Amino acid sequence: MRRKLRVGIAYDVKEDYSVSAVGLTHCDFSTLFEIKMIKELLEARGHTVYLLGNYQKINKQFLEGKFPDIDIVMNTAEGIISRNREGWLPSLFEINNIPYSGSDAYALNLTLNKLHTKIIAEYLNIPTPPYYKVDCMQDLKKAAKLLKKPWILKPNYEGSSSGVMLANSEEELILVFKKLNEEYNQTLLCETYVDGREFTVSLLYDGENTEVLGTVEIIRKEEKHLGIFSAKDKYSDTCTKIPAILPDDIIDGMENDATKLHQFLNCNDYSRADYRVDSNGQYYLLELTPLPNVDYESGFAKCCEYGKHNLGKVLEEILYNALQRYRNKQNI
Repeated sequence: MRRKLRVGIAYDVKEDYSVSAVGLTHCDFSTLFEIKMIKELLEARGHTVYLLGNYQKINKQFLEGKFPDIDIVMNTAEGIISRNREGWLPSLFEINNIPYSGSDAYALNLTLNKLHTKIIAEYLNIPTPPYYKVDCMQDLKKAAKLLKKPWILKPNYEGSSSGVMLANSEEELILVFKKLNEEYNQTLLCETYVDGREFTVSLLYDGENTEVLGTVEIIRKEEKHLGIFSAKDKYSDTCTKIPAILPDDIIDGMENDATKLHQFLNCNDYSRADYRVDSNGQYYLLELTPLPNVDYESGFAKCCEYGKHNLGKVLEEILYNALQRYRNKQNI
């Protein structure tokens, strides 16, 4: 029987920043409800849980010598603004020799970069929507010529669909570019819009031990066309997740490609891959997220639910897997 753990949860919530509770410009935050849920699920399995907070709070604890005596950190924090933000805490924990769950700073920062993730996916023969990197108006005009419309334009270093916008004409594309360039001041990614259904694949463990937890589809509750699954959708109740109903070869293809990318990038413990499937049954990778939300309505939790995996047990497995990896490195 594995021993019970003293677990610290690292997390970012809007309440710790000067960010509007309704603003969706930057929304890679956990909710207080999600953190409370994780705490309760782990405590129900006999573990002792401490709420550590965000990078600023944890760094201050290290500086003051007040970091609690714990076995491992469950890292859910994604930082804010900087393109290096997801790597802040993993780097801090490594410097201080603290075991933590999830991918390391390199994998997190790499997958946050949508362009670089797509380049690697192409190297692995994983299909993604046609794209073009946009840093200026000249780039935008080239993208409009090279890519079929309509287009999706989105910030390159944001998550949770922050700033994802659709343009049906060159005039709209220019307006969207100006808006996103002003709001985010970062490289943008222009893609051909894939008009189709959206699916999520969730994975557990890493390396050769990587397992698929399940695949779900995201649909609108009102049975309308999904269109863009926006940040607003993700933080409201306009959409829901249902078990994926697709030919086996399509589901197998998405799950195998998600596993291939997860392993190639050396992602750890768990991740979520998002796809679009067009009317011809062709799937396209949208992104890989090594720090997915795990609240009850999230794609990750729904993959667990429909795959008959107990969410509390899965969270526990993430911690044990991370702790074993840390011990293996210590013995090298």
